[in-house]
Amino acid sequence: MAVQPREDGNRLYAQVARTLAARIAEGVYPLGGRLPSERDIAASTGVSRPTVREAILALELDGLVEVRTGSGVYVAALTPARAQADTSGFGPFEILEARALIEGETCALAATLID
Repeated sequence: MAVQPREDGNRLYAQVARTLAARIAEGVYPLGGRLPSERDIAASTGVSRPTVREAILALELDGLVEVRTGSGVYVAALTPARAQADTSGFGPFEILEARALIEGETCALAATLID
């Protein structure tokens, strides 16, 4: 399950998140089942633990996993909305970057339209 070096410009955490999501979809990690520890995931993918944490955060924001403090990370139940969700590959950080670019220009345009 080792992650390949970045050549396509994708962030490393996103590659790890996609790898984990694929393993969830394949049933390697069943619904309600616990994921391996951060240390084990980091060792098997060849990345650092902070990268694994970011990947888990991305999966949590996508609704794929549930983080239970002191207990671990568990595969969340599949909801109809999540089953139809777009998996465009954009993570929370990319969305925040896009918002930062768009919202400022939108406010400036709105200010010019005020009478």
